[in-house]
Amino acid sequence: MIREMLGIDERDQEIIMLIEENPNMSQNEIASKMGLSQPAVGIRLHKLRQKGILSSVVGMNFKKVKLFLAKVDVATNDTERVIKSFDQCPFFLNGLIVTGTDNLCLFFMSPDMTVLEGVINYHLRAHPSVKNVKMDIVISPAKDLVFPIKLCASEPKKKKEWKDKCAACPHRKVFS
Repeated sequence: MIREMLGIDERDQEIIMLIEENPNMSQNEIASKMGLSQPAVGIRLHKLRQKGILSSVVGMNFKKVKLFLAKVDVATNDTERVIKSFDQCPFFLNGLIVTGTDNLCLFFMSPDMTVLEGVINYHLRAHPSVKNVKMDIVISPAKDLVFPIKLCASEPKKKKEWKDKCAACPHRKVFS
């Protein structure tokens, strides 16, 4: 069972379920609902966070914001190199190394579809380690889908680097 794999007991699971229902629930409220002391709940929460079982992300809910999300499947002979090439990309959200012919799944988000197409066409397709690229635009998630906030998409951290790396960068004009 998953509880044994994660090394948690029924009380830990109950705490997780309460937090899933209300992420802003205080330790006192959890303690009251479970019949535990607040310090006991605090210790359990600390343990769950240390194990990586309980984590929080401040982000945007894709289901509620009006942004374009691209899911890009890539066949590459160097997954790490491709992911690393997007370290400073303000539109890059995450990358997953997966099995199969397309061994990399990348996620990009932007308020402008042409920016996504540009990043994919001029940066990813031109990458020397990339063999094949398939891009899909996500229409809607089944459940809430939270991505880290990337409001810096209007100003990359290393502007000079972006000018040299990505011809599709919408900030290219800034560098001229």
